[in-house]
Amino acid sequence: MKLFISYPSDQKDLAERLRLALEAEGHEVFTDRSELKEGEPYHEALREAIEDADAMVFFITPRSVSPGSYALTELDTAQRRWRAPGGRVLPVVVAPTPIDTIPPYLRSVTLLQPKGDTVAETVAAVARMRRGMPLRALIGAAGIVLLAIGAGLYGYQHLQEQRAREKARLELQAAELAAAVQLCDAGSHAVAWKQFTAVAASRPGDEAVRLAREDCGMRWLREMRVVGDKQTFSEQVEQVQPVLAQGLGLSRGEHRSDLAAHLGWADFLRSRDGVAAPNPVPMFKTALADDPGNVYAHAMWAHNLSWTTRELNEAVLEHFAAAAKSTRDRPWLRGIQFSVAFNRGAHYGYALVVADQMRVAGETPDAGQRDQLWRYLVDGPLIQPQERDDVLNRLPPDSALATFEWLYPAAQTVADRQPLHRFTLALLRARVGQRDAARSDLESLHRQFVAEKMDSRLSRATAQLLAELRKPT
Repeated sequence: MKLFISYPSDQKDLAERLRLALEAEGHEVFTDRSELKEGEPYHEALREAIEDADAMVFFITPRSVSPGSYALTELDTAQRRWRAPGGRVLPVVVAPTPIDTIPPYLRSVTLLQPKGDTVAETVAAVARMRRGMPLRALIGAAGIVLLAIGAGLYGYQHLQEQRAREKARLELQAAELAAAVQLCDAGSHAVAWKQFTAVAASRPGDEAVRLAREDCGMRWLREMRVVGDKQTFSEQVEQVQPVLAQGLGLSRGEHRSDLAAHLGWADFLRSRDGVAAPNPVPMFKTALADDPGNVYAHAMWAHNLSWTTRELNEAVLEHFAAAAKSTRDRPWLRGIQFSVAFNRGAHYGYALVVADQMRVAGETPDAGQRDQLWRYLVDGPLIQPQERDDVLNRLPPDSALATFEWLYPAAQTVADRQPLHRFTLALLRARVGQRDAARSDLESLHRQFVAEKMDSRLSRATAQLLAELRKPT
């Protein structure tokens, strides 16, 4: 059929979704009112479109039936075309509207009041309307034969057009979903979430959309940050948490475990705002009941323990060790391990252990992690004799040397870091037994400091270590 959708401007998105759905069923649909604004003269094209239509779908909302609305003007044209609305005008209640404000012309037929998805129920109602329309009389056997031939040709053409429309519809859906995923992967989580919400609303029950949306929500939680006083964790979590909670009841296995772990993490993030959030541990336990090796549940539980106790105890280390057995999302795991090492309790020796594990596993630290290790480890406790052993004793001396050289190749070290690089390399070489080479390097570095009349932490640490290496063994 040729259909005209009459709608108020605030229901444009719903009208567009209905148009796509009806065209997928083979109907020709007119909805184009993009050039019209309230108060402008009524567009002749709309009147012609209504007069050319087989039927009208009318969205009932308080705005559409208010005096002066374009929708009422369109309805007046329809009433002149079809004195009786039965079988020609389908009124659809899309927003609660007082019955006495609805025009009598519409109330004379049954109002469609969707209980589920508005688009799906409207498409079904249009199909029933089409089946109830009378066929025009056909006179003469020749006319019937010609009609049959024409119908066959039309049917084939119609099938081809319908297939093309369906292909275009599927391609559009795939593009919309891909755009949302791409936005989320790029870190634009809030924008991606709005896109996912729109896609999910237009495709209720679509499993691929549900899973992709939940994956984005979990990624948002893992990468969630708060900058200043602009936004709290709770404000962001509240957008995601209900969707993940609903998905928990629909999922099984690893995905369900991931959801449970992230729901626990959501409660942890809310607690950082001072909100009386539930204890996240039960959700971590739920996750591990479904997937005992779940990387997110173990790592998030470890982080939660270190955050609340400010300790790097055996329980924390055991959970991180269990998480490291998984091959999933290694960069995120390393990031949360460094977070524990640097942000709560200054467990710098553990940061060196994690870096060594990455070296052995062939993983590549990012620039931010290298800078963190330099600031908090190399340019920190390694210069302080009283702190040095607590860090370096976490690894065998040869592993500590190999990890430093792997992290900071001498040829790639910038000029302002070279003196500290030379000192640290000499320190680590001395610990593996290369005392002569280490002493020679430190003597050269010490002469440079003396010539520059340098008095700093590094110059004093160099002189002290050099004095130790000059003592006979």
